[in-house]
Amino acid sequence: MNKLKVSFMVAAMLLLSGVSSCASDARQPVDHASNQQVKQTETGSSNDAYASIPSDEIQHGQTEVEFLWDAKDPYYGYNNLPVAARVHIDSIDGGRTFSPITNQYVIAQTIGKMTVREVYKGDVKPGDQLNYSRGGGIVTFDEYWSSLNQQQKDKAVSQNNGRRPTPEKKYVEKKFIDDIDIEVGKEYVVFLLPQSSKDGKLHEYLMDGFQFGLREVKGSGAETTVLNNETKEWESLGSVVKLP
Repeated sequence: MNKLKVSFMVAAMLLLSGVSSCASDARQPVDHASNQQVKQTETGSSNDAYASIPSDEIQHGQTEVEFLWDAKDPYYGYNNLPVAARVHIDSIDGGRTFSPITNQYVIAQTIGKMTVREVYKGDVKPGDQLNYSRGGGIVTFDEYWSSLNQQQKDKAVSQNNGRRPTPEKKYVEKKFIDDIDIEVGKEYVVFLLPQSSKDGKLHEYLMDGFQFGLREVKGSGAETTVLNNETKEWESLGSVVKLP
């Protein structure tokens, strides 16, 4: 079983060590809807909200997170997730650290829209356009700071002469070690977990498994192949999903 085990707190402290020691004591509330709208506005006609963010405005940080995935079992995602499908990534709508689905703070996620091309398992249908979320993403520093628990914040403040760190860059990217970037316009085989808000008004599909659960796909029919993100080799579709 593949288990990644370094705590998020350690990663958070490493990231915060890169910010300026000049700081203000005031903590500004984060308007989640406003931040998301800013990212969509910046994007303009692009379907990739990240594309318009200048690279020199992003502070990069990698995180190890504990999750279970049997990398030795090629059908682990297919057998353990309720939906397996080939999808086209229509958009990256931005990043978030507060999920309206769970109504709580989360480690940075990327959200967007995808269209189902083929279904190998589950109750979605070809042609369905679905909302997706995925671990890892780019958010503003204020959003990132708000997602930290109190212990993490207290430690950062104590290491910064009793003041909240001031970021040197506007955005923070949280990416999980060995994971890959999702790309607009590409097609992937994904393993999905349907999620809904408590009131039933919001619906999305969580892409599970990080680099194991997002497999770029090309070709059609018997010629379909999927990319192994570990070996960088193209493999048959039947190596990751069970076909009729």
